Amino acid sequence: MANKTVIIMVGPDGVGKTTLLATMYHELSQLDNRSSFEFVASKDTQHDLEEAYQKLSNIIAQPSFTPTGPLLKGTAGLVERQFEIRFLGKKELDLVFCDIAGGILGAKKGQDFEEFQAKLAQAIVIVNVIDGSALIEQSANKNVPIEYEHLLPILTNGKNHLVLFVITKCETWLKNERYQEKLVNAFETQYAMLIQHIEKLENVVGILIPVKTLGCVEFTHVDSQKIIFVRKPNLQFKPEHIDQPLRYALAFALLEHNQRRTKWNKFMRWLWSADLAFQQALTDFAEARYRSFKIYGNTSLIEVTKQ
Repeated sequence: MANKTVIIMVGPDGVGKTTLLATMYHELSQLDNRSSFEFVASKDTQHDLEEAYQKLSNIIAQPSFTPTGPLLKGTAGLVERQFEIRFLGKKELDLVFCDIAGGILGAKKGQDFEEFQAKLAQAIVIVNVIDGSALIEQSANKNVPIEYEHLLPILTNGKNHLVLFVITKCETWLKNERYQEKLVNAFETQYAMLIQHIEKLENVVGILIPVKTLGCVEFTHVDSQKIIFVRKPNLQFKPEHIDQPLRYALAFALLEHNQRRTKWNKFMRWLWSADLAFQQALTDFAEARYRSFKIYGNTSLIEVTKQ
């Protein structure tokens, strides 16, 4: 039985993919997890993400905000970050998190692009990271929706897929319901064709997850097509909902993994009551997901219920 799951993260350069991954991992590792699962990074991955998070913390500690630039070296192409999910202290699932440089999507050829296509074909979770400020300010738009010719063959290959649309840099538009509605409308307008494809497919579900990656830095205006952010001195570095993309991705990966078990493995697990313990742990983990995000497509693919 295959026990490796591939998650792929796409988005243009500078959208905040590495920042998102580093803060997601940090937040999830700090939470009090009521389930029996552990999300553990390999030694190299843990070192890289902790280094990135520390650099980000140091930047945020300054009285004025300076764009971070690359938090890690070596993200010019495709970088694989290795994790594993443990259940009751034993490895249950290997997880490969592929961080894709934004330039690869625009290249459409070359070794990096071919490697991206190969990894995309293996992925069951696709994380499309979107710059919220650029999404709203169309004059300074740098988001490039992942193209349908890339995704359509993948989403129609018979596997179940989860597509997470994670909007970063949107602290300004999460202040009240009117601003939030503006953010959702901008997303649904720009990504209308992809949403329509998702809603036609029974094996795909998409979730829109706006997050506060920093919480203390907000968009103010556009100056000569450059998006300007400021550090709010009255606000703390406080990410919000930053664990949610990873929670949805891990719950989906574990659910798919559990459904792929062989008949013999299922029988032995039933004999030893391991299936009930696993399902209860997965239910506990899934219950910590925020339920108010907008969902597109087949919602049953992310439902986790007790046996």
